[in-house]
Amino acid sequence: MSEDSNNGKGRLIIRKRSLILVLVLAIVAGAVCGAVSYNIYVTRNDFTLVKTEDFEIINGVYSKYAKLEMLYNYLNEKYYKEIDQEDMMTAIYKGLFASPGDPYTTYLTPEEYEDLMISATGDFCGVGVTISSVNNEIVVVSTMDGSPAQLAGIKTGDVIVSVDGVPYSGAEFGEAASAMRGQLNTRVTVSYRRDGVITDCKLIRKKITTKSVYAEMLEDNIGYIRITSFELATAEDFEKELRNMEVRGANGIVIDLRNNGGGIVESGVKIADMLLPEGTIVYLEDRKGERIYENSDAECTSVPYVLLVNGGTASTSEILAAAVKDNDGGKIVGTNTFGKGIVQSIEKLSDDSGALRITVQQYFSPDGNVIHEKGVAPDYEVELTEGSTTDVQLEKAIELLQ
Repeated sequence: MSEDSNNGKGRLIIRKRSLILVLVLAIVAGAVCGAVSYNIYVTRNDFTLVKTEDFEIINGVYSKYAKLEMLYNYLNEKYYKEIDQEDMMTAIYKGLFASPGDPYTTYLTPEEYEDLMISATGDFCGVGVTISSVNNEIVVVSTMDGSPAQLAGIKTGDVIVSVDGVPYSGAEFGEAASAMRGQLNTRVTVSYRRDGVITDCKLIRKKITTKSVYAEMLEDNIGYIRITSFELATAEDFEKELRNMEVRGANGIVIDLRNNGGGIVESGVKIADMLLPEGTIVYLEDRKGERIYENSDAECTSVPYVLLVNGGTASTSEILAAAVKDNDGGKIVGTNTFGKGIVQSIEKLSDDSGALRITVQQYFSPDGNVIHEKGVAPDYEVELTEGSTTDVQLEKAIELLQ
């Protein structure tokens, strides 16, 4: 490349061949961040003239991504089979988002984005498990009531090693979740590890309903409300059951968050507001240290309550549990919670070519306690013995309300 010494207007000349890559990269950068612009002015024979300021942007992009282009071409030329170009580009995007080492930060293909939206906000067909990444393994956080996974005996803490024979690592838990979903009444084999033993579990996909709140009255006029996940309608459904129990004069309420893998943060915050007097529910902090506080108002239920938690209580459930604990609300019974204390933002790309899921904040309890990878400790540690026909955790909660 050389400077155009015959023109004093600050234009530079670039050979057309070298320009192809840098223009493509500039286009990509502009599409994602909306900040890069460029103008092509004149093409003469084998040269193209651009503005100096645009050349500086293009040259910077080229300097950063020249090695990527070299590796891309080398792989295409040397690999012994034809490589699907779309697969290559998807792998590049996924590799970029894998660089922070955070399994919750990912590039999503259009299909993966659609699956995620369905599982978060609507009905879908699958096996009914909530999973997370722990030490680069896919760990079952919870199973949904009456789901194929629960009925087959899959439990919190089991490690998913493969789906239909395809192995998945913790960084691929989104792909594994997608693989477990599918058409109604179709078969899927989920292989999981427990205590060093791998079990192949053949399941039939069923419709997973989004109902997340179940309620009943127990003996001694004690109310029981189970929240299985936090969906769009969860807070509204919980409020209906809570008001119904208040009207019926319940002596106390057990709120069961066991095996609740979380969901929509706003739903959990709304429920905390119903249970707590004026104060802080949770605060979220980003990389710059800027904080967003979620607070409750003075109005709250006067009925005493107890929360039930366990190792499958995660994410939004932990926001609720930590808020209750730090604000001296009801007592908490069970075992230490899972420990997922980070929040993701999901943004769909403007050209519908996929979406970006990025961990943007970490949340803290009202007293500033870290939840991520630590969890929330109960006020009363009560283990539920495997195979026991007695729910000793529920019994302890009822005892505290009598």
